[in-house]
Amino acid sequence: MDKIAEENVLAVEGKDEKNFFAALLKTLDIHNVQIIDVGGKDNFKNKFPVYIQSEGALDRIKNIGFVRDAEEHEAMAAFQSVCSILKKYKLPCPEEPCKITPSNEKKVGVFIMPNNNACGMLEDLCIDSIKETDVFGCVECFIHCYENKVEKDKYNIAKARILAYLSTRIPIVNSLGLAAQQGVWDFSNQCFDDIKKFLKDLFE
Repeated sequence: MDKIAEENVLAVEGKDEKNFFAALLKTLDIHNVQIIDVGGKDNFKNKFPVYIQSEGALDRIKNIGFVRDAEEHEAMAAFQSVCSILKKYKLPCPEEPCKITPSNEKKVGVFIMPNNNACGMLEDLCIDSIKETDVFGCVECFIHCYENKVEKDKYNIAKARILAYLSTRIPIVNSLGLAAQQGVWDFSNQCFDDIKKFLKDLFE
């Protein structure tokens, strides 16, 4: 496991998110941010403390952000889960999702996908950016056909939509994060405005 080496840190759920945010930060011309992949939403409480308890980590960190999915719950539940970690390790805690703490020592922010309010995930945010494209109608036809023919126990419709859309790209991209690296997502779309502002407020 890599140690924290930068004063700017962004903790995300997994490899896909790490690739996505690396591409987005590059687009924003924000550099020197160490992106930590905690290996799933349930690992924030287990893996992140290992990072911040490494030698000199808390002294080195100046700005730190957390991004995780709301999934099937409202955003506030995920936000409170992250805040419990912050409080345990005596880090500043923002008042609400997407807000940055006013601390002079460390800035801390928590962004809950897709929009700090509704249930969902990063995939839902990216779906919002393609809803006006011609291809998205084809994606929805496929999803509708699939849903009428297959048992949907544990079916993740957001991930299915993303992969169906990515299968239409040339060359084909097989993950949301790699798609970001290859410029598939239009970061100028207004649906990304909140997450871009969050990153700028935190790291610029």
